[in-house]
Amino acid sequence: MARANWEWIKVDVLLPGHPKLAGLSRSARWTLIELWCHCGSYHTDGWVNADVWKAIGSKADRDAIVKAGLAEPAPMGGYIMHDYTEHQRSKEEIEEASAARSDKARKAAEARWGKQVPG
Repeated sequence: MARANWEWIKVDVLLPGHPKLAGLSRSARWTLIELWCHCGSYHTDGWVNADVWKAIGSKADRDAIVKAGLAEPAPMGGYIMHDYTEHQRSKEEIEEASAARSDKARKAAEARWGKQVPG
C-alpha cells in the first residue's frame, strides 16, 4: 500500500546502459541512486552537503561518480548532482503538488461534511 505523501525519484529504464555509467561499478551505481534518493527525500534540488556526501557509499565510488560527470563540487560546499532538476522534481514543484493535494482534500472534506475545513 502506498504512503499518503510518498516521495519518489524517476529512474529511466535505460539508465543501466547509459554511457556515463559504463565505467561505474555496481556499488558506485547504487551510491548514485542513494545520493539521488537523499536529494529527493530532503528536496535539495540536487545538492548534497559534505557530511551526507561522505556518509553515502565509499570514497572510491563517490570519486568515480564525480569522474563520470554525475556530480561536481558545489560552490557553497558539498556536491551538486549533475542536471538533477532536469530529471527530477524541484523543491518548488514538490511544494506546489503538495499544496494542490491539500486543497483538493480540503474541498472534498467540505463537500462531504458540508462545512468549512480550516486550510
